[in-house]
Amino acid sequence: MASRGRFGDSQPNGDGASSDGGPDLSDRQARIAVEAALTREYRFQQKLSQALTADVPEQGIAEVLQEHLGLDVAVEDPFGHVLARGGAGAEATYPRLTRAQRDRLVDAARRMSGPVRVRDQLASVAASRGTLLGLIVVLDPQGTLEPDGKTPELDARPGGPIAGALHAIGLATGALTLHLLHRRHLARTELRLRHDLVETVLLECDQDGLEAEVDRRVGRASALSHDLTGPHRVLAVRPRHGHWPDGEAVGDLVEQAARSLDMPYLGTLRGQTAILVCGTPRAWQTESGSATAPWSGRPTMGPGAGATRTSEPCSGSAWQAVHDAFTHVLQDVPAVGVGSFVDRPEHLPRSYREAMQALTVRTRQADPRGLITFEDLGLYRLLATPEGRREAGAFVEDWIGSLLAYDSERQADLVHTLGVYLDQGGNYDATAAALHIHRSTLRYRLQRVRELSGHDLAHTDTRLNLHVAVRAAVVADPAVLPASG
Repeated sequence: MASRGRFGDSQPNGDGASSDGGPDLSDRQARIAVEAALTREYRFQQKLSQALTADVPEQGIAEVLQEHLGLDVAVEDPFGHVLARGGAGAEATYPRLTRAQRDRLVDAARRMSGPVRVRDQLASVAASRGTLLGLIVVLDPQGTLEPDGKTPELDARPGGPIAGALHAIGLATGALTLHLLHRRHLARTELRLRHDLVETVLLECDQDGLEAEVDRRVGRASALSHDLTGPHRVLAVRPRHGHWPDGEAVGDLVEQAARSLDMPYLGTLRGQTAILVCGTPRAWQTESGSATAPWSGRPTMGPGAGATRTSEPCSGSAWQAVHDAFTHVLQDVPAVGVGSFVDRPEHLPRSYREAMQALTVRTRQADPRGLITFEDLGLYRLLATPEGRREAGAFVEDWIGSLLAYDSERQADLVHTLGVYLDQGGNYDATAAALHIHRSTLRYRLQRVRELSGHDLAHTDTRLNLHVAVRAAVVADPAVLPASG
């Protein structure tokens, strides 16, 4: 009589056969399947751990999961940008979701413990305390990981292929969460350190102990992988309408622009203005690392003997690359003020003040968009300082206050007309053409200017003072007039 086990099971003999003579194949197959599944999962976890130590962990996670599942995988950031792809066809076949579809997917995934299917995709959310950090998206157009409903006991068993795949996606999502959370903490720490450093280097150095203070600043910058000893300029960037794009981190946008220019920088945000302490862009560096024009502000060497300046201003086409880089990432034309070139860290506060002067002039224009360097401010270099703006207000009131009051009351255009007339050197035909008015209309307006202001436009000194007053009105504190362009 066959012996019975504790729970009434037939006991197999040592050769794998049951006591009644029949082989116990189901137990052996199950044991082999479980052991194989455990071995495969152990190897997957090993590779996943190694992926976290790679240079680009997101790419490693995507590739390890793709290899394990045999399905294409993508890793996204919180805004839907693809960070990494796993699989030869992932880039070509990866179907992007609309903003509404993505929002619904993320909302559903947050409420469930595992991946959520949306059409041909399985998405798993990497989140921490309700904050979305990223997504793992598995492309499964054939429904490979979808239970067929015919054998639910096989689909759900621990060693089953579907349960194992879903478990692997969960492990990969956990690994991605840890990596992205760690990276976020590092980024916040570095951002704070960079902000603190920029705030420090923009302060005037005390002349007592100057060398030691400069060394401290250089050392702190070096710890953040930035060489503060080389040539620099300070840039002040303000987006159009004074607001940065929704859903985008200012630091990420600035980094994109700087990367496209191959320009090292340290940055901070003051209000809605990004302040960037910038090293020389790669395009304006010699092989030895010294700066060339236009970054250096030095004249270029012409074909003849000696140095010659180009006819265009510093803010002309030579600076178009900088202008275009920020326009591209902001998807609109910002206002950019550029401080003068400095070659010593202790001179950076001056470049910062000059960048803010240039930005003030740029934003006070009728069209505030575009880039202007301190070198191109001309008369505004005197007027755009805080003290100069206060003095400008009194000067403007003395010379064109009556015209400003008349324009405000009558919705007239006398100050603008006067400014264009003086810009054109007193030429009637050129002024009329620039204003798109008839000569008789121009003559009438200028007569009203004479009557209201009491000034003789034929007098040289009077015309000079009136011209300065019109320009000063742009930067007067507070501004009383947008410039004519």
